[in-house]
Amino acid sequence: MDEKFNFAHISALIVDCDQYSNEILSQILRGFGLNQYTVVEQGEEAKKKLANGRYDLLLCEVTLPDMSAIELARWVRRLANPAIKYIPIVVLTGYTQMSNVSAVRDNGANIVVSKPLAPNVLFDHIVWSSKSSRPFIESDSYIGPCRRFKNNGPPDGVGRRSTDLSADIGVALEPNMSQDEIDSLLKPTKISLC
Repeated sequence: MDEKFNFAHISALIVDCDQYSNEILSQILRGFGLNQYTVVEQGEEAKKKLANGRYDLLLCEVTLPDMSAIELARWVRRLANPAIKYIPIVVLTGYTQMSNVSAVRDNGANIVVSKPLAPNVLFDHIVWSSKSSRPFIESDSYIGPCRRFKNNGPPDGVGRRSTDLSADIGVALEPNMSQDEIDSLLKPTKISLC
């Protein structure tokens, strides 16, 4: 499968106070063809830019001088303006303990990417966040993309959502895949950027 992704029309907001990290991230984004980006160093600056501009992607360091990515994501997700509220939020951090990742995701971020950044990993996460079919959840305690990455059905066999799979496995509708078919699915594919 040879897919092409055009980043030329994407506008990103980068929020990070580390100049070295910003330069590396800027070079990576330019390598993707994403040349429309704005860099700010603080969360309050990011709020002003988001409120007054149009961005397709938010890339944010987890720790900022005036707030955390958790606070910024929570603010974004609670806005009335859908152009801002539904923006993909990719949080960048060097501290990827499960508690940190969960805290960020539990406040509305789409995904967490660990530092040091690997361009291919960042690319995959940006594309995945923008193409994800995860529903957007709005409740009293959470606003953001559905935190379920897998759809294996409910553990007790009783679904709470319309997208939950049944606990019954049932009869196979098609024959099992051959080893060659399985290997072809796992083979790396080349992706071209336009």
